[in-house]
Amino acid sequence: MVLLAMALLILLTNVIAFQYGYGAVRTAVDEASRLGARLDGTIADCEGHAEEVLRGRGGLLRGTMGDSIEFDCEVDGAVMVATATGEFEWWFGGVPAVNLNVEGRSVIEPIVEAAP
Repeated sequence: MVLLAMALLILLTNVIAFQYGYGAVRTAVDEASRLGARLDGTIADCEGHAEEVLRGRGGLLRGTMGDSIEFDCEVDGAVMVATATGEFEWWFGGVPAVNLNVEGRSVIEPIVEAAP
């Protein structure tokens, strides 16, 4: 009975950790797409900022949990799209990994002409 209770506690804690990880990845792609959508923003800025938010100094998901997360940014018309793909592994074996595909979109700032 105690073993079952411990297994359920570990499972619940793992699900909570996954929710935190998903939120961290969501924040990284949202911030990256906003930075890349600035007037002087580039795809390299977008991808670099996503890495920095997730794994940089003070990052939201440093350590082994976010190791498999990869970022990609692209321009789709007038929108900067940041995408994160990867997976989260369970803390105990025999269970398939949780796949992740998160997308953030921001409208690229237009060039505004000064009024005469």
